[in-house]
Amino acid sequence: MMFTTLYRLIKTGFKNFLRNGWLSIASTIIMTLTLFIISIFLIGNIVLSQGIQTIQDKIDISVYLNDNVPGQTVLDMQKELSDNQNVKIVRYVSKDEAKQKYEEKFASNKQLKESLDDSGGNPLPASLEIKTYDPNKISSLLPIFNENKYKPIVRKVSYQENKDTIDRLVKFTQFIRTVGWSVAALLIITSLIIIYNTIRTAIYTHKDEIEIMKLVGANPWFIKGPFLVEGIMYGVFGTVASLAALYVMLRLLVNFLNGYFGTGNIGNGVFGFLLQNLGTLIILLLATGIIIGGTSSTVAIRKYLKKS
Repeated sequence: MMFTTLYRLIKTGFKNFLRNGWLSIASTIIMTLTLFIISIFLIGNIVLSQGIQTIQDKIDISVYLNDNVPGQTVLDMQKELSDNQNVKIVRYVSKDEAKQKYEEKFASNKQLKESLDDSGGNPLPASLEIKTYDPNKISSLLPIFNENKYKPIVRKVSYQENKDTIDRLVKFTQFIRTVGWSVAALLIITSLIIIYNTIRTAIYTHKDEIEIMKLVGANPWFIKGPFLVEGIMYGVFGTVASLAALYVMLRLLVNFLNGYFGTGNIGNGVFGFLLQNLGTLIILLLATGIIIGGTSSTVAIRKYLKKS
């Protein structure tokens, strides 16, 4: 009996969906656009977060040392830094190694290489390269370099440049998230309004049938059910359409990236990321679509039943 009732509710809701014609199409398009933008925002947000994390993992701090400093003092500083709970690794770079790195980095720049050779020696300083577990904790190490026993041997600390890079990345991410949430919220509100009006039109089209069902004492859920099913269908169809549009867009993006960079790693990596998170994305979009459609339908039918 229960399955028969459920079947009738779904069947009636599907008929209502077809009867509404252009209103159903418009509602589905808006729902599709909403879920598509949300999916783009979610994927972009995850990719941005992972990209920033990758960049942060590469950020370190270099402490450049004065020439002819006592070796024991350098070792003491290196040990104190290594014992710090925020420090992941400390590595000493000698003057000769710094020169070798410079020559490798600017091997194609003949002018810079000759300027180093013409200096009559090695002007590059030795340094300590420090990597922390959390780049935001780099500032906690600064007091060590200002200690009386270490301050005379420190020439420069490359902190501000790294700090500015991190700050710019954080601000850019926050901006993208704000814009994404704003656009998504606007589209969700638009979807709610359009689906609400679509369901309300369907209700008024069937108002005589509703009045008859109320007079014969039909269960309220039997009256509300078909319109709730109709609203949920907008979410389901919108999810399917938005995923199809997302697939096409990412396929085009893969071809573009592969052609532009001349390798399949970049584009295929983007598409592979979608496949790895496809299950989660489907659940999120489907839940969002059903909530939007179901909420609009519930509000519309409840408002009508209160008036009648």
